Amino acid sequence: MFDKNESEKIRKSFPALSQYTFLNTASMAPLPAQARDAMTTLLLEQSESVYLHMSTWLANIAQTRKLAAKITGAKTSEVAFIRNTSDGVSIVASGIRWEKGDEVIINDLEFPSNVYPWLNLERLGVKIVTVESKDGIVTPSMLIKHVTPKTKLLAISSVQFSTGYRVDLATLGQMARDQDFLFFVDAIQSLGILPMDVKEFGIDFLSCGGHKWLCAPEGTGIFFCDESRLDLLDLTRLGWNSVEDNLNFSNIDFTIKKTAGRFEEGTTNLVGLYGLQASLELLLEKGIERNEEHVLNLNEHLRHELARMGYKILSPQNANGRAGIVIFSTADPSQNGALVKKLTNEKVLVIERGGGVRVSPHFFNTMEDIDRLLSLL
Repeated sequence: MFDKNESEKIRKSFPALSQYTFLNTASMAPLPAQARDAMTTLLLEQSESVYLHMSTWLANIAQTRKLAAKITGAKTSEVAFIRNTSDGVSIVASGIRWEKGDEVIINDLEFPSNVYPWLNLERLGVKIVTVESKDGIVTPSMLIKHVTPKTKLLAISSVQFSTGYRVDLATLGQMARDQDFLFFVDAIQSLGILPMDVKEFGIDFLSCGGHKWLCAPEGTGIFFCDESRLDLLDLTRLGWNSVEDNLNFSNIDFTIKKTAGRFEEGTTNLVGLYGLQASLELLLEKGIERNEEHVLNLNEHLRHELARMGYKILSPQNANGRAGIVIFSTADPSQNGALVKKLTNEKVLVIERGGGVRVSPHFFNTMEDIDRLLSLL
């Protein structure tokens, strides 16, 4: 847990916390002041001096890429910036050279971003295998039963949005290597709060939008493509920034970049990246492991008190499957919506998801926030 001084310093970075008990990061995190100020600074520069600080802009993009690599465990050359999670899913789904009869394994807990791009492949003769979950979880042993010689890719979220289940990425990555299929991870419900190491976990592709646990502005995100997999993806979107000699506009040389930067086909969302850089710096200041420890302790207290008060906890109870999300229900599930409305009226922000009330504190929350929620229950 963060001590009182650490928590106070972190909370000063989030102006929204002066008005709300914010417990809904799994939907959208409040924007830290550092990100707001960084973006404002850039906008002022652009309004006053147009492009004359471009060298600084490029240096900041490079620094943001280093931070993105650090938080994922990737090399900087394996990181591309995207608009949102769906963007990264589509890069992979539309880029792989599919053959009729190839199989993709997903599961019935996935957010639509990690479903529709795969279902779209059925028009090419690709078989989409949807594994049924049990009690809000889908384990490696449940998934491996569906692996066949035709399995081309397994796509899964690191944490499930509707149950809070934390997937065993390391085991799945090893399974992918042993059985020779590709491993794609939607990390939007974990990156920033749970440690990620794409190399250790054997991940081939990862996509993560910035506006949840990364505390970054909407319209930003991180895409990882392992360097050994770059040439497995055809480029379905290309532009001046996709090629090696990208700043030589007078010379047409169709030599594609040897890095994941090839997926950034045109002018970048520079304002958003300034915000992403500031947010990543803030998240990494104490270390992701400490962020995780802090949030798991908050949620353990929440679980204990909810159970004592007679609420039904819908999120997985296994300690290894816990993450930043806790979902609970009243005795009458039809009243969950009314409870969320009541809490919102008291400026305690949670949301109705997964058949219950979803609570998702981040590193900026405190035990006092959890106790305020509990007092209203």
